[in-house]
Amino acid sequence: MAQITDLYIYPVKSLKGIALKEVHTGLRGFQYDREWMITDSKYHFISQREIESMATFKTEIDTTSLILCSNANQFSVSLHSEKLNKVRATVWDDTCDAYDEGDEVSNWLTQQLGEYKGSSLRLVRFSADGERSVPEEYLNGMRAQSAFSDQFPYLITSWESLGRLNQGLHDNHSKEVSMNRFRPNIVVQGLDDLEKMTDSDLSCDEGDYRFGLRKPCKRCKIVTINQENGEIMEPKEPLATLVKLKFSDAIKGAFFGQNAILLSEDCVIRVGDELKLIS
Repeated sequence: MAQITDLYIYPVKSLKGIALKEVHTGLRGFQYDREWMITDSKYHFISQREIESMATFKTEIDTTSLILCSNANQFSVSLHSEKLNKVRATVWDDTCDAYDEGDEVSNWLTQQLGEYKGSSLRLVRFSADGERSVPEEYLNGMRAQSAFSDQFPYLITSWESLGRLNQGLHDNHSKEVSMNRFRPNIVVQGLDDLEKMTDSDLSCDEGDYRFGLRKPCKRCKIVTINQENGEIMEPKEPLATLVKLKFSDAIKGAFFGQNAILLSEDCVIRVGDELKLIS
C-alpha cells in the first residue's frame, strides 16, 4: 500500500509551486494547475528551459487573485476579471485558446525577468472552455485533457525513485537533488520502480478515485536547475545518472515519475490518502 505524502499545484507554468494538504481534481488536472503560462509577444510559451530564473518566482492564490512574487516585489492578477483579449497560445505542438492578462502584468514580468530574444513577456490564462487533449495512444479508450502542462494533466513521483537517484548521484560523486527538481503534482511513499508501472492504476478506496499511469516522464534541462535559486551547478546532472539508472532496455533516455490521467469522477485528494496498485 502506498501513501500520498505531498500535493502540489503550479499555477503558472515553470514558476514555483504551491504545497497543499488537499486539492480538487478536474478534467485538466488539479484546480489552477498550469492554468497560466508566460509567453513571448507571439504567444509561444517560455519556460525555465529559456529563462532559468523563473524558478525563483513564487505564486500564491487567494479567493480573488493570482499573486506573483519576485523577491520583495509582487503583482496581483484578478481571478474574476472580464476576459476580452482572446488569443491563440502555443505550448509545444499544441495551439490553444487563451486570454491575455493585459499590459500591466506583461510590463511587470518583462521588468522582473527581462526580455526574451528581444520580445516582451505576456501572461496568458487557459480558456475555461478550451480543449487540449492528451494523445489518444495513451488513453486506452478514456478521455483526458490538460491545460498548459507539457502533455498530461497529472505527474506522480515516488520517494523510492528519488532515493535510488540520490544513491546513484552519491556514487558518481555528485550532489543529491530535492524532489522539487521534478515538479510533481502527487508524491507517494511505498512504490518501488514507479517508472516501470505504465498501464497500471493507483486507486484510493476511501476517496473513491483512481489514476491511470500512462507514460514514464522523460526529463529535460529543467531538472538540472536548482529550484531555490535558479542556478545550474552541474549541467549534466541528474540527467546523466537517470540515463544510467535506466528502467527499460527498450526505452532510452532520462526518466523520473509517471504521467497520469484521472479515471474517476472529480473528487478531493488529500495528503495521507492510501493508494492501492492495480496492475
